[in-house]
Amino acid sequence: MDSRRQTLLAVFLGLVVVLGYWRFVYQPQYERIQQKEQRLMELTLERERKAKLLAELNKYKQELEDIKLRLAEVISKLPDEKEVPMLLRTISYVAKGVGLEIESFKLQPEQRKEFYAEVGFELTLVGSYHQLGMFFYQIGKMPRIVTIRDFSISPVGSDKKGSLLKANCVGVTYYFVQQVPETPKAKGEKDVGT
Repeated sequence: MDSRRQTLLAVFLGLVVVLGYWRFVYQPQYERIQQKEQRLMELTLERERKAKLLAELNKYKQELEDIKLRLAEVISKLPDEKEVPMLLRTISYVAKGVGLEIESFKLQPEQRKEFYAEVGFELTLVGSYHQLGMFFYQIGKMPRIVTIRDFSISPVGSDKKGSLLKANCVGVTYYFVQQVPETPKAKGEKDVGT
C-alpha cells in the first residue's frame, strides 16, 4: 500500500472514530445535559413561583385575620335577634331621659338580608331643639348600630321652657342573622315532592 492510501485510510478511520464518538458518546451526553439544564431552569422558575406564592400566602393569611377581626367587630355591633326589643326599649329610655315626649313608636316589618336583618321603627318625638339634638347624639354614641332616616322637624307651639318641635323620623337597627348550614341528605333520601 502506498503512503497516500495509508494516509487516506488513517484519516478515514480517524473520521469514523470521531463521528462514532460524536454520535454515540458526546451527542447523547450533550442532549442529557441540555435536558438537565432545561429541567433545572423549570424547577428554578417553579421554586421562584412557589416562593412568591408563599410570601403572598402569608400576606393573605394576615388579610384573612384582619377581615375576621373586622367581622367580629361588626357582629359585636349587631345584636342578636333576642336583643332587639331591649335595644328598642333603650332608645325609648334615651328619648325620655333627655326630656322628649314620645308621641308614637311603631315597628316596621323586618327586612332580611344575607347576613343581617333590618328592624325599622317610626318615631314621633316632641321637645325642644336642644332635647332633639341630645337624643340623636345619644343614639349615635350607642354601641349598637342605629341609623335615622327620613327625618323631618316642624314647630308645634311652645311651653314655659321655649318653643317645641315635632320630629318625625324612621330609625333602623340591625341584627346578625346566623346562617343555618344545610344538612346533607342521607343516601337514598329523596326531596319531598320529587
